[in-house]
Amino acid sequence: MMSGRESRRGARRIGLALGVCAAVAGAADAHAQEPPEPDERVTISGRVVDQVTRSPLSGVLVEIRDLGVGVETDSVGRFEVRGIRLGVYSFAFSRTGYRPSTGELAVLRPGSFVTAMIPITAGAELAAGRFVGLVTDESGAPIANAEVQIPSAFMGALTREDGRFRFDAVPPGLHRVEFSFLGRATRVETVEVASGLTSDATVRLPVQPIEVDPIEVVVERREVFLEDIGFYERRSSGFGEFIDLEAIEQRAPNLVTDLFTTLPGALLVPSPYNPLERSVVLRGGRLGRGGLTGGGDHCYPMVVIDGQITHRGGSTPAQIDYLIESSAIAGIEVFPSSVGVPVQFGGLDAACGVIVIWSRR
Repeated sequence: MMSGRESRRGARRIGLALGVCAAVAGAADAHAQEPPEPDERVTISGRVVDQVTRSPLSGVLVEIRDLGVGVETDSVGRFEVRGIRLGVYSFAFSRTGYRPSTGELAVLRPGSFVTAMIPITAGAELAAGRFVGLVTDESGAPIANAEVQIPSAFMGALTREDGRFRFDAVPPGLHRVEFSFLGRATRVETVEVASGLTSDATVRLPVQPIEVDPIEVVVERREVFLEDIGFYERRSSGFGEFIDLEAIEQRAPNLVTDLFTTLPGALLVPSPYNPLERSVVLRGGRLGRGGLTGGGDHCYPMVVIDGQITHRGGSTPAQIDYLIESSAIAGIEVFPSSVGVPVQFGGLDAACGVIVIWSRR
């Protein structure tokens, strides 16, 4: 393990380093095609975006220093490099007003990736990320005591009895990760660790070092904060509906209630205070004193923000659009009825359902 000072030096050296979404385009297609020959030349492409706004960046100089190749991104932040042999290459990204970004990329087959660059006005240091995962055999059974190494971060660990491993405080950027176990093939994969997020990988190791199809490493982007407060664990329980940060950013809602328009078990009704505004009614509150929805009073859900009850529900709507800005939300948990509501969010006030909102950190 390296010291905090060494960790910070490593983070600066790597910069934002290649925000890789996928080393190849289309994991399903990778299994359907034969792997390229080692001397085959392939084409890789990519897109460069602003780390803060996620908008595309044009005019970024993309260099493959090992080959002496340099290209610039176009008006939508895209670039393409043709005729590259398989191997590991050092990439560098530079543009006026942004921090230079460098890192290594393992070119295993044709594909594409996304890189985010940090504006010079952004904070001086990036928060560390977390890398967790599972190592299994061909049948999916966990492998205990498999060795996992991140050489660029001077980190190493052995998998537990359940085959899982975990690295905290990993410098953000692109890292080559080595997976090995006695009697099984060593696998080397390139994994992105993003600032303040968790990358989750599942790796299968073949019985012996033989030529096999490339393994699939699935990386799930998770907010470290949401993971620590049990958001993803509750989502896996099967109760309720969950909206994570990725889904929120994809939908880009203007109002918080926009996120409930297609959510199972949720209904938007005119606010009793202003018919032009909307309130959320869940499955547990669709029977009011006047009968079915559309007649009589509704029973509105309880609302919890960052663990604190901000609206107890009942006959008065919460007016969620005024409680928090949609851009400030990291995740939402929706329990349409009292069934399955976690103890910390339950109680008598959960009869008409519960909406739990977590703000960004």
